[in-house]
Amino acid sequence: MTRVALCTQAQVIQTANFSSIDDVGGKDVVTEAIDEADIEVFEDYGDPLKRTTFSLDSDQADYEFWMDNTKTYRIDHVYIIDGDNNRTEYTDGTASEDDKEYTKDLEFNKITFHADTIAAYSGDRVMVEFVPDVFHILARTKAALFLQDKSNVVNANEDTPSLALRFIQRIKRIEDGIKVNVAFGSGNERFYDPTYGEVIPQRRFFTY
Repeated sequence: MTRVALCTQAQVIQTANFSSIDDVGGKDVVTEAIDEADIEVFEDYGDPLKRTTFSLDSDQADYEFWMDNTKTYRIDHVYIIDGDNNRTEYTDGTASEDDKEYTKDLEFNKITFHADTIAAYSGDRVMVEFVPDVFHILARTKAALFLQDKSNVVNANEDTPSLALRFIQRIKRIEDGIKVNVAFGSGNERFYDPTYGEVIPQRRFFTY
């Protein structure tokens, strides 16, 4: 399966504070920066793609797919798995059963299904594969630092460019935060399914 980068070229150029891709030597240089950043994230934290699961309820359209106060960068796959373990993939769109679509709110880690989808699959399992925003920000900042290191813009009074120093400090804060969250979540094995990922109890968006 082809790995999708944790950030885009445009995002890295913006973060690195360059006006255009030509300012850093072209697309190949930015691609190299992103590849290096992605490799570091994968080596340090494993695959950043997370997998969670929950059950559909006949009375509920909105579902929380990740219990975290930080937002999600992107959703890669959403599957509904029936009692015979058949998977039907749904894609981001307008919440339509005919088109096999859902809608998303990455700010609140929420997906919404159409009433016809809920009726057809009530009681069945949903599996969501997604990338938390923290890994996107980490890779994006690492790639921006890579571009800064490649550039010749150096503060005359410093050995390291001031913007690069800010990136180094930001990376440390992000990595420290990831370590804290990993330690905090290490006791949640009872909510983890080895096949489908973390089991998400549905409380946040349920109506009673």
